[in-house]
Amino acid sequence: MGIVAPYQKRPIRFLGLEYCGEWTIKCYSISCKNEYASEKQIQAAKDRIPEWLLQAELTQHSLYKAATLIIHDGRDHCYAIISWWTGENMLQLFAYIADEQVPDQFHLISDKGIISCVWEMAILWFERNAWVSKFLMQPETPDALNQYLQEQLNDDL
Repeated sequence: MGIVAPYQKRPIRFLGLEYCGEWTIKCYSISCKNEYASEKQIQAAKDRIPEWLLQAELTQHSLYKAATLIIHDGRDHCYAIISWWTGENMLQLFAYIADEQVPDQFHLISDKGIISCVWEMAILWFERNAWVSKFLMQPETPDALNQYLQEQLNDDL
């Protein structure tokens, strides 16, 4: 099996914090075509945040109401990966896909065992390291969660 295209760096850009009820969501864009995913794709994913956060009820662990949303404009589809920290050090993650022609119609794909691609994993790794250094290693710090939320990745990876 051959590789369709060799690996090329893609811009990973922090889009800012979104708020949904008690939740704070760190939003990121990745695109293989432009500096950012399209505004239409970004907005379509952000519009689904309230629905997707309902998945947090699946676990009985402590929730910190801090999530990460990755909107990835890939070669053939738009992907949205939403995850949050639960039970101190566990990541709950759901991956969705939308066709470019219908960017607001996301379908769950993580139920098929898919988690994320190599570019999305770069953000997850960054978020893991920020969670450990700003939150888990400083449990006595009153604003540790806020410090974590202020960490952001902007790079071409």
